[in-house]
Amino acid sequence: MSWDARQRAMLAEMGFRLPAAAPVAVEAVELAQTEPEPERIAVAVAAPPPAIVRVAAPAAAAGFSGLDLPALREAVSGCRACGLCEQRRNAVFGQGALEQVQWLVVTDPPDEADDAGGEAMGGNPLSDSGRLLDRMLLAAGQPRTGDAASAFVTPIVKCRPPRGRAPLPPELDACEAALAAQVELLRPRLVLALGLQAARRLTGLAEPLGRLRGRVHRWRDLPVVVSFHPAYLLRSPADKAGAWDDLCLARRTMQAS
Repeated sequence: MSWDARQRAMLAEMGFRLPAAAPVAVEAVELAQTEPEPERIAVAVAAPPPAIVRVAAPAAAAGFSGLDLPALREAVSGCRACGLCEQRRNAVFGQGALEQVQWLVVTDPPDEADDAGGEAMGGNPLSDSGRLLDRMLLAAGQPRTGDAASAFVTPIVKCRPPRGRAPLPPELDACEAALAAQVELLRPRLVLALGLQAARRLTGLAEPLGRLRGRVHRWRDLPVVVSFHPAYLLRSPADKAGAWDDLCLARRTMQAS
């Protein structure tokens, strides 16, 4: 597999050094310059997809099933199923491809900018983490904008928890019903969970992020691959290498399904 000039530029912006020769195979991508931390799980790009860790599927969506996308968006914006609705400015439904969705990208809860604008991860063009996410998805061949859009991005809970705290189990339960309804309508082939809170909820495992990465989980009979949240990668750029490993794992997993 080779990368065109735009993808090579996107990889370079993510912090990867590519050999000068073209085309560049995925196996030839040079990753980060620093030694990996002990908890990181290295993923060999040429290896076959690892064994799947199965997680029981949650209960069916309640109150959101049977709606089309516009009606579901409206239902989410007016949802009062948990206490997060009391302090939100806007519910964050998500954005991206609405047809032929390949990847459903589920992120940690909305931040203050997402809450203010009602858009997920970079609906605000000034969002550094959103721009990085878009570069990551474009380099992986799964953009969320444009005529070739194939990814849809949405948070694990649709309203921002106060003071940035982690969402509580009843809040996660309430929002998982909306997420399940999105899955029914969008029919993605793979879920990419970005961040610890999204990863733990979708895998059902209370483990560190480093231990959840590097393997394929299941949620609602969909493969789930776990990676770092872009906001974390901006603070810890050395981990962009691990993020690229995760994107390659997601690509291989979808191709094998």
